[in-house]
Amino acid sequence: MTDAIVIRPTRVFKMGAIRLADPDPTLAPAEAVKLYEKAYPHLAHAELGDPQLIGEELHFPIKTHDVKTKG
Repeated sequence: MTDAIVIRPTRVFKMGAIRLADPDPTLAPAEAVKLYEKAYPHLAHAELGDPQLIGEELHFPIKTHDVKTKG
C-alpha cells in the first residue's frame, strides 16, 4: 500500500488585478474576506464567486457592486 499525500491548496482572493492573500485559512472564505474590510470598505457588500483551482492555488473571485450616484 502506498501513502497518499494530501495537498491543501492555498486560497487567494482576487479583486480585479489585486491578489489578496488568505488572512486566516481556518475561517470560511466569506469570513476571511471580511477581515480586509478596513483596507477595502467596499468589500462589506461584495460577494465571492465560485473558486477555481489554478496550480496549487484556489482562486476566489470577489464580485463588487457598481457604485451608483443620484443625479
